[in-house]
Amino acid sequence: MGVAFAPAAGAAISGPVVPESSAATVGILESIAAQPDPAAMPGDFVASAGYHPVVQAGMLIDPQGDCSSPVPLPAEFDLACKSHDLGYDLLRYATAHGQPLGPWARQSVDAALERRMHAACESRDNAVSRAQCQVMASIAATAVDLNSIRQDYGSPVYEPFFEHTGSGPSPAFLTLAGIGLAAGIGTATIVLVRRRAGRSPIDPAARVREFGGVAVAS
Repeated sequence: MGVAFAPAAGAAISGPVVPESSAATVGILESIAAQPDPAAMPGDFVASAGYHPVVQAGMLIDPQGDCSSPVPLPAEFDLACKSHDLGYDLLRYATAHGQPLGPWARQSVDAALERRMHAACESRDNAVSRAQCQVMASIAATAVDLNSIRQDYGSPVYEPFFEHTGSGPSPAFLTLAGIGLAAGIGTATIVLVRRRAGRSPIDPAARVREFGGVAVAS
């Protein structure tokens, strides 16, 4: 965990306090709003990000975005991820203009992602399927939170280590899974050794058995 989630090189550091971007602030608030207005985006955001944010199913999204996570996520999370991508692009926009937003902005965008993923799971009819979806939402939200903590809630830094490729898990997920597996094997080994050490020595006479009327050492 210490290796995988140590502070990133791009993590925010203390420095002179600068005014936050008012345009990006408005954009962030719109991106997490229930009834967002695309017209509230910064005037030069399209030129900076390379796309026009659009409203879909009541969410302001990056139409080119997707779900990048340590593990493949349910299709229901697609719009929530695209809105999260827009929020992160607004954070980068503010930083690029020399007026980065405070930790509140990234925390708000991450919280909206978690809330929307859990809400998306409610569209499933089967109770078991809904529960599985909720578990995946929690896993994804935890991964996002850990990465935001690593980067000190500053401007998001792209890190392929935390993204899966195709249908497979990410290197970060494999790393943590390997750590967990190694810890499990180590614990099982210690228990086994202790159990063996606690056994009483076997009396050779007890290993003698009757075979065809003749005492034979087993």
